[in-house]
Amino acid sequence: MNPDFPPELLDDFYAECDEHLADLRSHLGRLEAALARSEIDQAALEGLYRNVHSFKGNAAIVGLASAEDLAHAAEDLLRGLTRGETPVTAAALDLLGQTGHKLEQVVTAFRLQQPAPDTAALRAQLRPYRALPSVAMALATATPFPSATPPPPQNGGRHDPGSWRAVFSPSAERDARGVNINAVRARLAALGRIVQAMPTIEPDGAMTFEFELTLHGAAPADLAAWAADGIVLAPRNELDFAPRPDRPAGNGAAPASMFIAPSHIVRVDLGRLDELMRIAGEMVIHRSRLEERIARSTGDRTALQEVNLAFARSLRELREAITRVRLVPMGEIFTRLPFVARDLGRETGKNFRLVLEGQETEVDKYLVERLKEPLLHLVRNAISHGLESPEERRAGGKPGEATLLLRALAVGESVVIQIRDDGRGVEVDRVVRRAAELGLAVPAQLDGPALLDLLCSSGFSTRTEADHASGRGVGLAVVANTVRELGGSLTLETSPGQWTQFTLRLPLTLSIAATFIVSAGTQTCAVPQGVVEEIIQVATADMHRIDQVEVVPYRSGLLPLVRLRALFGAAPAPGAQATVLVVAAERGSAGLVVDRVHGQREVVVRPMRDPLLRVPGISGATELGDGRPVLILDPTALIGAVVRPRPADSVLSPPATLPARQASA
Repeated sequence: MNPDFPPELLDDFYAECDEHLADLRSHLGRLEAALARSEIDQAALEGLYRNVHSFKGNAAIVGLASAEDLAHAAEDLLRGLTRGETPVTAAALDLLGQTGHKLEQVVTAFRLQQPAPDTAALRAQLRPYRALPSVAMALATATPFPSATPPPPQNGGRHDPGSWRAVFSPSAERDARGVNINAVRARLAALGRIVQAMPTIEPDGAMTFEFELTLHGAAPADLAAWAADGIVLAPRNELDFAPRPDRPAGNGAAPASMFIAPSHIVRVDLGRLDELMRIAGEMVIHRSRLEERIARSTGDRTALQEVNLAFARSLRELREAITRVRLVPMGEIFTRLPFVARDLGRETGKNFRLVLEGQETEVDKYLVERLKEPLLHLVRNAISHGLESPEERRAGGKPGEATLLLRALAVGESVVIQIRDDGRGVEVDRVVRRAAELGLAVPAQLDGPALLDLLCSSGFSTRTEADHASGRGVGLAVVANTVRELGGSLTLETSPGQWTQFTLRLPLTLSIAATFIVSAGTQTCAVPQGVVEEIIQVATADMHRIDQVEVVPYRSGLLPLVRLRALFGAAPAPGAQATVLVVAAERGSAGLVVDRVHGQREVVVRPMRDPLLRVPGISGATELGDGRPVLILDPTALIGAVVRPRPADSVLSPPATLPARQASA
């Protein structure tokens, strides 16, 4: 097993294998039905190709080489079938069916920790299809036998003396000696004219190639030498009783099962979980309305309040259970990236180590699916644009081996993903020149957000020519658009010649959140509980302004403050005391000043996806049961400018120490 693959993700691997093999059987069934009608189902062929390709990739990730090699061999056959270079025959479909069964046996043995079944013989049967188009042409021009049994003779059992048949059984050992389908066909063509040629499947599952030919002259005298090469050559009326060529022996029966995935794993369509979460969200709103009605009622409300509290507790447990089902570890993405990074490193000549941190961080499955492409773009961008060649790094006083860091961490109700490299950094002057060449508007004051906006402009790239990794100007634009659609934020920090870091901040879940209900002036807002460390009362006399940032003494230090009233353009509230929510972020803490905290409430999050409605610091909206909309705040965005202020003369942030732990790149 690949030592870099987290064992806790194996259940997902088995479940995906089950899905791919089920689809493979379904596509084969469609192809066989189409073949019976003398038709070709191209969509089924392409679907079968994608299944085998995905299966091969998953096997490579976990280090299951035997399954990877067999799937790769099947890809060669499928490539010819989809391109029309190889005819779609019953024999070809039988061979693919055997491949699917063997792949199931290999993965089952892997899961049960049993010896892997032999795949060499099956790979040898698939190998001739690599010799395209010669074999394809031979098979396409041949008239296939309806079965492995030769047609009955038409002259009372006697055949033309010049009519012979040959049966060839390929093997890995024979192929290594150069005895393959092409070589055998050439030898037979030297003896006479090949009338028919067809691969057939024997009862034991092995493949053989049968030829019918008419000899030009005398039969060869060295039939024993032909047999040693796996070729049985005999007159047509004798071959039915001739021994078949020896075939490589297997290693015993291989384990097989109807299902590869463990019995306790159920794959559920994400749409069904969305529907469950939607129903739970409606129940949250109904409970809020019930609570409001109870509060307005008169008389003894004790019994109703007890029922309401029990309902709230059960609803919270239901919401948490559904959320846990939707959560998957970030390792589901991270474990795929080292293979992409390794290939790009070879192509670009860059020498680096890939560091993975926080693979156990759990996020919503929907986020994981949407983040696959953006993270791939960011990794490609870092390798192509950020990292220098080993020679350039040494000339700049750096180690020849670069470091590329991928880190995920949960901060309150958000997940933070960082992609960091210790390369050349963003060359601001080069970005400005390139933006001017492309006709983009360059602001006079190019701070961090403005620089990021330029880099994320559609079609922008500092490269004038595209290669396999970058240069098309779509990567960072895709990242920015996806993060925006998910209700998150993207930031850039860089130091020329030193390092670059992209930070993605996204909500952990997208449906229901536990919040504090607060007010500032006439506005009522919801603040996610996960980011609030504590709620304190401070004296307004203790608030001071230092370098245009309002602070208050807090735990032997100073706590920077942000007033919620200022967000809505209202004047500061009068009074000797102020209520402050201490908000935690990955950079530190800051205080959010509100007028009042009304209580705790679970709310249904309605993200603001329309770019015309998006405002920094507002992540979405909800309603509390009375039908009036309430804004949901993003406190970490509100306090971002005061937790760690940037120097006035620079857009660059000081570097952080890269971790020592690493994963294979």
